[in-house]
Amino acid sequence: MSTPSFSTEATPLAELPEEVQFIAVQWVDVHGAAKAKLVPRAAWAETCAPGGGAGFAAFANHGFARGPEHPEFLAVPDPSTVTVLPHQPDMAVAFSTVMDGEQVATCDARSILARVQAMAADRGLAPVVGMEPEFFLLRRGEDGALVPYDGLDVLDKPCYDLKALLRSAPVLKELVTAMQDLGWGVTALDHEDGNGQFEINFGFEDALTTADRFTLLRTLIADIAAAHGAIGSFMPKPLAGRTGSGAHVHLSCWADDGTNAFLDHEDPRGLGLSPVAYSFIGGVLAHGRALAALSMPTVNSYKRLHSSGGSSGASWSPDAIVYGANNRTTMLRVPGPGRFENRAVDSSCNPYLALAAMVAAGLDGVDRGLDPGAPVIGAATSLGAETLPRTLADALDALETDTVLRDALGEEALAEFVAVKRVEWGDFMESVSSWEEETYLRRT
Repeated sequence: MSTPSFSTEATPLAELPEEVQFIAVQWVDVHGAAKAKLVPRAAWAETCAPGGGAGFAAFANHGFARGPEHPEFLAVPDPSTVTVLPHQPDMAVAFSTVMDGEQVATCDARSILARVQAMAADRGLAPVVGMEPEFFLLRRGEDGALVPYDGLDVLDKPCYDLKALLRSAPVLKELVTAMQDLGWGVTALDHEDGNGQFEINFGFEDALTTADRFTLLRTLIADIAAAHGAIGSFMPKPLAGRTGSGAHVHLSCWADDGTNAFLDHEDPRGLGLSPVAYSFIGGVLAHGRALAALSMPTVNSYKRLHSSGGSSGASWSPDAIVYGANNRTTMLRVPGPGRFENRAVDSSCNPYLALAAMVAAGLDGVDRGLDPGAPVIGAATSLGAETLPRTLADALDALETDTVLRDALGEEALAEFVAVKRVEWGDFMESVSSWEEETYLRRT
């Protein structure tokens, strides 16, 4: 990774592009789903004025720890984040800070990440993040079942298949063009290991900017796909027997002097990492089970994580909480000097909470001077190693007892996240699948 370029200049209201007629003042719920109020151009200045904002009922969204009796929250937009949607140029999005009266709402995920980013700055570190979103393009078959959007996408090893890329090109080209118009620096697009699955790689930025872009990208993919008659899905494992979607996080930290604090060409372990980087990695590993609840936050996430690999022969998701060099079987991979990749993240995550927790875990490792030990050589296994949770319930158990993450995210935010996800787990346990009916109905 080269030196990052952070955007810090505010966008004056007078410079709102002429074609923009509506601005979506956006926040996210606990799941990371984009929520917004549309503000007409004529009301934009008033919305941004002191005391202004877009009011909303917090109870109407998951994860704000407020009831219908509570006063409205205000989503106060940051004019510097105004982003014109390339495929709908009369529309723009502005990211916001959610206010509860005179205070920042305790469960505002974006503010939580901003606070953790400031914690890193207090230690002279600026987290720099790149995320690699994987997603599916799907449709409903004649029987109502989910199938790949491209009906000819049936190979057992479809990864990198050029013909499949060409057949889905109308959707993919429009998406990449939109991202390039936004200046996000798309570097690659490929067909992934699942039928109908793709990955887009784009530029890295500070953690908050990357979380904003990841959130907006999911909106772009879903909206552009729908216009072509496809379902753009970030469900970790929508197709049985096929690989699921990760959202691998590449992370480094930059020092106040603009150098990469994770880089050390004299690293005796040969990975090009500094002692700070190793301690950071040690912290992420130490909190690995608790982090899973935030980075892989759905029931379905653990079907991806603990898959047998399906017809392609590999799940491409880790099990053991270990690190290695350029090794895709470990939770943390070091693909090159000065950074590492967390593979225990999927596309359903709330990126603000997932990144905040990951940075907080790493800072704990730095504060304690943790040493992750020697990197794993060869295929990582769970033999003798701590493993990632088997279910969302197990992950939530680990998160509830992790005081470092509780303190970093805030007690109310963490408690609300766990409460919402406990309900989700309970709903799943109350459901009965067709597999259960077919297997158990008449077996005994």
